[in-house]
Amino acid sequence: MHIWRAIIPVPKFTLRGLKPTKSLVRYGGFVFSTGGSQLAGFFITSLTFPFLVRRLGVETYGLWSYVAEIYVFLDLLSNPGLTNYATQQVAGRRKEGAEIISDLLPLRLLCTTVAVIALFVIASFEPRSDVRHLLKFYSVGCFLARQFGVDYLLVALEMFHTRAVLAVCQQSLYAAGIFLFVRGPEDAIWVPASIVSSVFLAGAAGWMILWRRGFRPRFVINPGRWKGILVPSIHYAMSYLMATGYTRGGHIIVRWFLGPYELGLYAAGLRLMDFLRQFIVMVPNVLMPRLALSARSEAELGRLAHLLGTAVALLSLPITFGLIGTAHLLVPWILGPRYFEDVSFLRWMAPCLVIASSGYFVRTVAYAMGRHRAYFASSAGGAVTGVLLYFVLIPTFRLRGAGVAYTLGELVAAAMGYAMLPATLRDLWRPPVVVAALVGSVLMVTAVSCANVYSAQPFVVISIGALVYLLSSGWFVRKWLVEQFTAS
Repeated sequence: MHIWRAIIPVPKFTLRGLKPTKSLVRYGGFVFSTGGSQLAGFFITSLTFPFLVRRLGVETYGLWSYVAEIYVFLDLLSNPGLTNYATQQVAGRRKEGAEIISDLLPLRLLCTTVAVIALFVIASFEPRSDVRHLLKFYSVGCFLARQFGVDYLLVALEMFHTRAVLAVCQQSLYAAGIFLFVRGPEDAIWVPASIVSSVFLAGAAGWMILWRRGFRPRFVINPGRWKGILVPSIHYAMSYLMATGYTRGGHIIVRWFLGPYELGLYAAGLRLMDFLRQFIVMVPNVLMPRLALSARSEAELGRLAHLLGTAVALLSLPITFGLIGTAHLLVPWILGPRYFEDVSFLRWMAPCLVIASSGYFVRTVAYAMGRHRAYFASSAGGAVTGVLLYFVLIPTFRLRGAGVAYTLGELVAAAMGYAMLPATLRDLWRPPVVVAALVGSVLMVTAVSCANVYSAQPFVVISIGALVYLLSSGWFVRKWLVEQFTAS
């Protein structure tokens, strides 16, 4: 069967020949696969992180972390948003969009050449030879391995099950390399070697799967299209740079004003928040290719955007209320008793889950429509607001000020993105469903408070709260979902 009929569904959200329930199961399965791979990655990280810290030692692990941070910015030079643009094009235009791959390869090679030059310039200023060697080996290896990366195509073609399996395999290969070859600080080179080899093997396997499924785009290089590729790609790259500088900038400013102890509390709390947020934004990530494909139909795009916006609200509201009600249980359970001071910080930060997820959803809609300037403006507005507020609020309100600054930055980004959407997409949330989720969340917090009187076990209390939320709002939400998937 040809690839475009084998792996790409008929361009209607309710698939021809399938019942609405099967369509719901299909996309529910995508969310389950994505969430499962994230949980597997979290589990593998929980095993490799303490192992590396113990085997490498404090100094060597710190140097390796420094090398990894340098590579983040070099990777932006090597791939300045090119795969982001390609993902949107392939998702929105499918067969026609896949022709962009032939122009993507020479552009990535040119950008990688610039990144390699920057790498050697940076390495020349590094006084330690072992760090220079690590930086060069890791960066050049990743530059080459990621040339063959296939992750962006799997997302665009809605092959989320394949992507999840490859992600878990890649992480497992990396963990195997760490456990087999890292015995002490002198084996630090095996850390980047494990990363590079696992990424390359996963990419090669991905291309083999696509090739066997019939994915064989024409390789016709057309330099006349390069400007049209580079402009939106650079906007996406600058958006990523803004977001990276904004989130990491908070760490730097907290350290300047509050010191290393508060920095540890801030970093751990923000990491937990990001972990929870990833489970909310799975839904926009899964539905983005379908949004891009539907962008040519205003009615279909509007219906999908409403569905997605309401789904984000249904997930973010209970998680936000749940964090407020169970922070005193989650922090010692996940972060450890030494981080108990993060309880107050996380409760102040909890509304950010709703705001940040809504902003991510709005930017996903803009991205699916190819509105790269709106995407960049939203990210830039949030970043500038957040950084300025860091300097104002952190010295006065300490960690709470950092949390408020971060939240307000996300609010500005979400508001700007929302304001730049077409007028037909402004009504993105369905009030009756959101009210049902809000009522269910309040009942959930009440049940959590009552359960906590009789049990201090986080798993028991959280399970009771989740059950109450599902029972109180699940029937109404289920009925609404079936109606949405039945609509043509």
